[in-house]
Order: sequence, then structure tokens, then C-alpha cells
Amino acid sequence: MPGRPHVCVVGHGVAGRLHRQLLDGMGISVSVVDPTAPGCGTPLPTAATVGELSTDRPVDVWSVCTPTAGHVQTVAAVLARDPEARILLEKPACRSWEGPELTALLGAYDRARLVVMNQYAHAKAPAILEAVRAEFAPRHPVAAIRVAFCKDRREDIAAGRFVDLDYGVFGYEWLHMLAVLGGFLPARAFDHYLLAGPEPQAVRIARDPHLVSTAAHDTTTLSAGAGLAGEVEVELYSTIVGPDAPHAAPAPSWARRTAPAADSRLRLARIEAGPVLLTLELDPVFLPNGTRLPRNTHRLTMDGPHGHREWLIPDSPMDNALRHGIAALLGPGPRPALDLRSLDRIGRLAELARTERPAPSSPPTPAALPTRL
Repeated sequence: MPGRPHVCVVGHGVAGRLHRQLLDGMGISVSVVDPTAPGCGTPLPTAATVGELSTDRPVDVWSVCTPTAGHVQTVAAVLARDPEARILLEKPACRSWEGPELTALLGAYDRARLVVMNQYAHAKAPAILEAVRAEFAPRHPVAAIRVAFCKDRREDIAAGRFVDLDYGVFGYEWLHMLAVLGGFLPARAFDHYLLAGPEPQAVRIARDPHLVSTAAHDTTTLSAGAGLAGEVEVELYSTIVGPDAPHAAPAPSWARRTAPAADSRLRLARIEAGPVLLTLELDPVFLPNGTRLPRNTHRLTMDGPHGHREWLIPDSPMDNALRHGIAALLGPGPRPALDLRSLDRIGRLAELARTERPAPSSPPTPAALPTRL
């Protein structure tokens, strides 16, 4: 592979543009495939489809950033062009019923490689939290893990962006939350969590006739065993309509900001271990006066017998994930396995949301979306 690696970004929406910017910053040669790319004025090589991309220079990695509904079709087009393709696939890997199709597709091209992006699986801050817990609460087992990722997406959805009518709320941030959770649980306990349940009585879902679901709160108790020192309560919460979600799944008290902020995004993890409470706020992070800290700055706080302490952690999970994915695709190691366990879990959660859901009368429009409370 002489010279700089060549990555072709397929799909030039929000995720695709971010991939392109980060890859360009790494010194990687980038081209773009998107129906709107040709003639858009970018100096990069462009094409409307995978098949139309110039063959003057081989593609080392394909970065697939199309909407989820087009993932399997795009992967198939890439493999038809290059049976040994190296593919970086944005999450979710596919729609809930397409797992077997994607698995079979990769099985038919056994010399190809595919890695599914999940940036928070490569965030450094959760590992730092675990190191702080081990230092300040070494004799206290973890009793609770709480993770919340929230964002008000109503304006985007009304404009036709980020509309997930398959997974509903579980297709937006839930995979990120599972990645964070996986950084705190032993591998056996995390595997049990992904494969078990979910129990309908433990999940509160704000159902929506147009968007499947707009908020959800899932509470699970993991029993001792599987590497756990005792029972651990696991709580996950997410909303795509802001903190004042419909009454069926309002934000729990621990998943609300204590100070006002101009940004609706909240990415939070809390660990309870004996008398110690550790709180990790992932970017965006705000000061009490509402000032946002620099991009990719995360804050870890600890409260307990040692008083109150704070640490600021600079880190770009997306940059980490891109570098990890490219190394896994181009490196000499074994072919990465396709792990769809997290996808299976959000598929089961989404199925719960469909139960007794009112049938939509029309596609979502601004007037049909939940209003601010």
C-alpha cells in the first residue's frame, strides 16, 4: 500500500462529513461517494455511486456512512466491486431484521473485512473512571451503573434527518450507552446482559404513533456471579425529545442537568461503589454559568469520604474509533468478527415499543412531533 492510505467515504451526511474531516486531519487521502457529491465544489475526488468511482487509485478502506436503511445494500455494492474490501460501517450496522442477511453477505466474501463503528467503545474516560474507582473505593463492589444519553432531535426529525422508524429511540444513542456500559462490566456479565431479556415490566417506553418511540428507561438487576462481586443495578435512559419527555418515560432525577445549558445533549454515566459516587459527563460539558468547555473535553467528578474532586479529560472517541477501525481493517491480525449482540438487544427493545403502539396516520411532520413541555 504505497503512499497515503485511500479511504472512500460513502454517504456525505453529518456522519460522513465528520469522517471526512477527521480522516483528512490524519493525513489520509479521501474520496467521497454520494448522489449530491459530484459538482458540489469539493476538491476531493467524488462519484454519485460506488460503481462510478474512478478506478485510477485502489480504495484501501470504505467508510460507509449512509442511512441505516441503506447499509446492507451499500456493503453489497462495495463487495461486488471489491471482493476483498475493507469496510468501516457506521452504527447501527443494519435494520433489526437484516442481521442474517449481513452475516450471510460477509460469509460469501471470506477475504473481506468489516468493522462496525461505535465511538464510545474507544473512549478513554470510562477507563479513567474505573481507575479512580479502584484507587478510592478498592474494597467496595460496584452497586449501580447508570447511563443516560439525551438529545432533543425534533427539529432534525421534522426536516427529515435522523429518522429511525425501525428502532425508534433505541436506534439513536442506545448503542453508545451499551458501549459505555460494556466498559464498566466484566465481559461475562456484559454478555449475560446483552443476551438476556429485556423484561417488559422493567422497561418504560414513551411510544409515539409516528416515531415508534421517543424515550425509554430500562432498569435491570444483574445477580452476583459472572465476575460480579454482588448484585449490580443497571439503569439506561435516553430521549430524543429533550428532558421533558412524555410522562410514560420521563428523565429520572439522576439524568437531569443541575445547571442550565444551551445544548440539549446530555451524555452521562454514574457509578455507585459503597460511599463513593463517580459521575462522568461526556462532551458537551458545561460550567455552572452555562459556559461550554472545549470540544472533546469530558469531566469526571467523585463525591464521598474523600470529599469532592474533579478531573478534566481531553479525548476524541470518534478519532480513536476511526484509528482503531482502520488499524483492524488493514493490520495483520485475524479477520474481525461481526458482533451483533448489542444490535439484537436494541431490536428486542424496539419490538417492545411496537407492542400496542397506535398505527401512524401519516409520515412525521413538525406538527405531528411531540411539542416542548
